[in-house]
Amino acid sequence: MLVVQESIVQVDARLLANGWLPNPEREPLLFERERAGNRLASLSACLGTGLGLCRYDYQRGKQALAVVTVPGARGEGVVHSWFDPEVAH
Repeated sequence: MLVVQESIVQVDARLLANGWLPNPEREPLLFERERAGNRLASLSACLGTGLGLCRYDYQRGKQALAVVTVPGARGEGVVHSWFDPEVAH
């Protein structure tokens, strides 16, 4: 389903087409939106320092999915990893 280094914009479109809905933990701050470089409704947060990790959250029924991105070669967010946030807690 997900592929490391794939653009988050492409992943988001595919997830939405497969019935996943944006489910951010909170409204991201302005600097987080700027760091993410997109207006995706699923953005939850971006770290202010370090690797530039950003987190996107989705929900489909009782399933939850969190996707973590890093800046790609062209500056766009690309998939670094993903996990079920319900299991991670």
